[in-house]
Amino acid sequence: MKKVLTGAVSIAMAATMLAGCGGSDSNSNTVRVAVGGDINTLDPAKVDASIDANIINNMYDGLYKLDSDGNTIPVLATDMPEISDDGLTYTIKFTEDAKWSDGEPLTADDFIYSWKRGAALGTANAYYSMFITKYISGAIDGSGDPNAFDNMTDFGAVALDDHTIQITLKDRVPFFTSVLVSNAFYPLREDIVGEDPLDDSWAKGTDYPVVGAFVPTKVDYAAGVSLTKNENYYLADEVKLDGIEYTVMTDQDSEVSAFKSGQLDLATSVNPETVYADDELKESIYTIDPFVCNYYILFNCGDENDQSTEGLKALKDVDIRHAISWAINREEVAAASGYGDAAYPLYGYVPSGIPGAHGDFREETGDETKYDLEAAKKIMEDKGYSADNMLTLEYKYNDTAMHKNIAQVLQANLKEIYIDLKCTSTEKSTFFDARDKGDGETFRHAMSADYFDPMTYLEMLYGKDTAGNLTDDATYESMLDAANAESDPTKRLEMLGDAERYLVEDQAYIAPLIGYSDPYLLNTNLKGLVSSPEGHYDLTRAYFE
Repeated sequence: MKKVLTGAVSIAMAATMLAGCGGSDSNSNTVRVAVGGDINTLDPAKVDASIDANIINNMYDGLYKLDSDGNTIPVLATDMPEISDDGLTYTIKFTEDAKWSDGEPLTADDFIYSWKRGAALGTANAYYSMFITKYISGAIDGSGDPNAFDNMTDFGAVALDDHTIQITLKDRVPFFTSVLVSNAFYPLREDIVGEDPLDDSWAKGTDYPVVGAFVPTKVDYAAGVSLTKNENYYLADEVKLDGIEYTVMTDQDSEVSAFKSGQLDLATSVNPETVYADDELKESIYTIDPFVCNYYILFNCGDENDQSTEGLKALKDVDIRHAISWAINREEVAAASGYGDAAYPLYGYVPSGIPGAHGDFREETGDETKYDLEAAKKIMEDKGYSADNMLTLEYKYNDTAMHKNIAQVLQANLKEIYIDLKCTSTEKSTFFDARDKGDGETFRHAMSADYFDPMTYLEMLYGKDTAGNLTDDATYESMLDAANAESDPTKRLEMLGDAERYLVEDQAYIAPLIGYSDPYLLNTNLKGLVSSPEGHYDLTRAYFE
């Protein structure tokens, strides 16, 4: 899931808000967290960015979550799902103890309503509703149609009783239990949303109940969010904190300064070059390990008819895409990222840390691209390019120090093969909008896992309706379909490896660059923070030593 961030808040404004949350008071039992961009939404159905996800994960419990090793474990569910022999029906029981923060009991109907509403919103409005519309029988991508909710009369998720849910899938989905960790599957009550299921204005307030460890008490998407312990939480005895204060701070160096001055307990968006170079901070560096995040170049090569620029025309040529990938020195990219040992060269799409048939999927599948400058240069020369006849390409990225440094390495590498790479940086929302619409030639891209299976990456380039899918290849899609129809899990993973090789080695629809893990700064007295490989951190059981 997961995207990067923006906004603009001065260190003075941020410090003022932080001071109001307890400042440097060592007796405070509230964790002060800085996030690196505006909050987009706290509506679970619509959350698709890491900042928002990490906030609502403290406000809602789901049926399942990933543990620190990437295993799917029950949360509200009393056990793993009971799955029918044909793999199409999942029966899930959840605890009878859970209730909403206003004291109302949590029922199976709250889950069913939430999922049906997500489908009605559709991927255009709620990106991760794709997990509902793609997999659950009778689910229709409503794309915001006001009648879509009522029209789904055959929705394939039903309540067998108040605490038992039965889900019928359209087709067999071997990784579906892992998908259920998504915030798209969190519960929501109909009376919270109101008469219009497409409305999300309620999520900007604080007068609605939640079903997690903390309730919202102050919400300002541009400045921050305050959470307070939910006294009606069914496991309230396990929650030691009084609250969590999230402050938007878009300047990474300002986050470092605020942390060093004692105004923050957790800084989540910091300049890695600054952090790793500062000896005072070494004891406070926290990295999620493993953090299954890749970083790659996405080529706009899906629409064969779109040859409106020299670059778009050239990118339709698989040989040129190979030349670009082969010309990139990934060791230099890793060094430019500023992540030190937390970054590594990546020669395939799926990063290290995702399980394969017998071990690590990346190790089993092997390298799918290479560094071969001479071969790349020969391709370009055979296409008629030279130092006097350069190919001009535009590369878009959102404006952070890391992305800028990597862009400069790419620019220098590609100049060696007669490509003039024009690097264009914009703020986050503008960049994401352009990339999702395919408004450009090449884009920086990165993603962590939404569930713990290679498909979480591979399906990003499946289907025309997937945001940021600029490939559109029926052969690739059929390879994924065949793999997921395979009942033998070992053979299925091998088939996914073949699909990835087709994507990267044969067609070069992307150019993988590095895998990496973001550094956080964590108060050494704050214990009990738990993280998972997809990049989420959980403060619900944290405490000050």
